[in-house]
Amino acid sequence: MNAQEINQQQQPPTAAPPPMAPALPAPMPAVAPTRRSPGLALVLSFFPGLGHLYLGLYQRAFAVFLSFAVSIWLAEHADLGILVAFVWFFAVIDSYRQAQMLNMGLTAEPVIPATQRSKVSRRGNLGFGVFLLIVGVVLLYNQFYPIDFSFLQDWWPVLLVLAGIYMVAAHFREKQRQARLAAEAGQLTDIQPGA
Repeated sequence: MNAQEINQQQQPPTAAPPPMAPALPAPMPAVAPTRRSPGLALVLSFFPGLGHLYLGLYQRAFAVFLSFAVSIWLAEHADLGILVAFVWFFAVIDSYRQAQMLNMGLTAEPVIPATQRSKVSRRGNLGFGVFLLIVGVVLLYNQFYPIDFSFLQDWWPVLLVLAGIYMVAAHFREKQRQARLAAEAGQLTDIQPGA
């Protein structure tokens, strides 16, 4: 044996390189939260539920409005008028606090994927703006040329029917969109790399 062979036998065997860790997906870029105006939320909450609607807290807005309507009914039928003031003050204060908490990131916002957040925000802002514009024009017109709203006593359930139709249609649109996305994802997995 020569010196090289002896040195190779005396050296400890080199350890195999550690296996490569699987590649992790790239992190999603952080999306800056939309800032909300606590003052505007407070002013809009003078009509209970509207401030929460502006903040995007739809379930809370519905609960506050329903509580306000029930408190008015109880004030008329059970002499519990103090409930109206309590719900009103709660709505105003809560919308202000919720706006502050959303701006600080302390309250969970409605879960919207980052890819759709800006599109939904633009559509929501446009829809909310159109709603406020229509309500404002009708109320302003009513100040100078009184409108007879007595027909609402008989026809108010139409609003519930329209809201129900909208929600059912939105459900089926979302279901079709998810099926289309699943089909597109299936087509992408069928394509073999390098083929």
